Amino acid sequence: MFGIRRTLKEKDINSTNLGKLRTYRLVRSERTISFKGKLLGYYHASGDSLEPAAQNQTHLESIAIFKTSTRYLVWYALEYLNNEHLSGRKVHVHAAPSLDGVARFIDSMTYVNKKSFAQAVVEDARAQDS
Repeated sequence: MFGIRRTLKEKDINSTNLGKLRTYRLVRSERTISFKGKLLGYYHASGDSLEPAAQNQTHLESIAIFKTSTRYLVWYALEYLNNEHLSGRKVHVHAAPSLDGVARFIDSMTYVNKKSFAQAVVEDARAQDS
């Protein structure tokens, strides 16, 4: 039979698609971004518990690193809390020419749960990229 591949969404960012070339259609604000790429690493904060002092601060909800034919994409979702300018869940995308650029970008993040994901997601991406 013919293998019909569907376009993957945010819920498909998981271990079954790690390292595989797929077509993604991810939501970003009121629009979507579509691309073909390989999922190199990801992190979902759903199971992590934040310290009580950090629970009312902006934190990263999900992050994924993809490799397309020309660049690396960092897709990440933030939950904004106690911010006078932003509130709720916002999705962002950052493009970098190399995995080192991705590592520098993630290292510059200052979210309260950074220690939960920063090093691990970059190490996973490096392992999948080789």
